[in-house]
Amino acid sequence: MAFLALWACGKTDPVPDPEPEAEPVKDESVLTNANAMESAKKVYAFIREQAGKAVMSGVQSGGTANNNDRVEEIYNMTGKHPAVAGYDYIFLQYSPTPSNGEWYVHYEDISAPKEQWSNNGLVSFMWHWNVPSTKEDWDNSQATYYKNYNFYSSKTTFDINRALLPGHWENDFILQDIEKVAGFLKLLQDEGIPVLWRPLHEAAGNYNVYGNNGAWFWWGRGGADSCKKLWKLLRDKLEGEYGLNNLIWVWTLDATVGAEKDYAKWYPGNDLVDIVGVDIYEENTDAKARQYKAAVELSGGKKPVTISECGNIPNPVRCLEANQAWSWFLPWTLNLEDYKYNTEQYWKTLMSSPKVLTREEMPSLK
Repeated sequence: MAFLALWACGKTDPVPDPEPEAEPVKDESVLTNANAMESAKKVYAFIREQAGKAVMSGVQSGGTANNNDRVEEIYNMTGKHPAVAGYDYIFLQYSPTPSNGEWYVHYEDISAPKEQWSNNGLVSFMWHWNVPSTKEDWDNSQATYYKNYNFYSSKTTFDINRALLPGHWENDFILQDIEKVAGFLKLLQDEGIPVLWRPLHEAAGNYNVYGNNGAWFWWGRGGADSCKKLWKLLRDKLEGEYGLNNLIWVWTLDATVGAEKDYAKWYPGNDLVDIVGVDIYEENTDAKARQYKAAVELSGGKKPVTISECGNIPNPVRCLEANQAWSWFLPWTLNLEDYKYNTEQYWKTLMSSPKVLTREEMPSLK
């Protein structure tokens, strides 16, 4: 009756509301930064394509964390270079500030990562982020060579929650440091070098020793939500404000037994992470079923997974035989003999294996 009445009055049927547009389907096979530079896209595509076929070899730089000493040491030992070289902005405050002898690190000198990339190797950077305990420590930092700066929770009282709020000196400090690290990362971008970027690593710390909210690094001490906010702030600043499009974002898990139940709570999300890494320190070279399962499940199988840091290197052949598609391994070491299973013979076996990619076997991804 209502329809007839409307028609009789010369009125037409009301136009139905348009169907709501469907949410675009997120393509999980591409980088989370839609503006990523072409070489970063190529690196990510290669990582995804080779997963499960072979594992890239890697090593973390030693000493000042800005050289290829370990890379060359492995070459001299095996005749092959690692495919991935890791560096660390651990001495950010000392570069380029007044010299303090051996602690003075020139991160403006990018010759080491440039050499690695120019020879088809991949470049990884992490950041042991040193912070002061008080504003006075910050104000006096250069005069006292950064006394009372540290990244361990037990050695600094720096408050992450205050650091996330404008109006606090802690916030001013981290924004200054983010600007500084952005400048060094920009030098790499200007050379076309993509970076496997691994900040805020092992945020939850040692679950068994410290408990759920007792992370060993200050960026985890405020709990999961604060850490995720800091991760988001880093992305917003480095990409949005400073225009860095060469970063491939690697989120790092702690592999302590029992921590798996809280992984999802700490995870920034698939829209903010490109690769899930696990740091593994065990007195064996076995395949890592527990860690692999947890890493894959965290992203719902959408993201590549990697052994982003290790002591003894898990045997890549055993891992692949166990259907563990780790992307690379990267032992953390100041000296190659720091871990008993990483012997010269073991390195030679690894670097000659058809299941391990060396720098010499990497394609150009420029």
